[in-house]
Amino acid sequence: MTYNVELDIDTNAIDMVEKFATSHGCTHKIIELNGPAGGNPLVQFSSDNFDHLEELIEQYFGEDGALDEESIKTMVWES
Repeated sequence: MTYNVELDIDTNAIDMVEKFATSHGCTHKIIELNGPAGGNPLVQFSSDNFDHLEELIEQYFGEDGALDEESIKTMVWES
């Protein structure tokens, strides 16, 4: 089973996406270069390990994001 999430990435940070994904045991795929959030790229991150994807999401939103596990589960879908 693979777990997936789509996140908007700042255009200026797109060069760091691969390193960010692999450092969390995830893969990535650019869905839209000019995405719906102010034109920032929309990137799909995927992992066979939910915990890896959860850590990626927590780092993306930061400590102030205050996302609990239930909030994260609503963002993630299985394929």
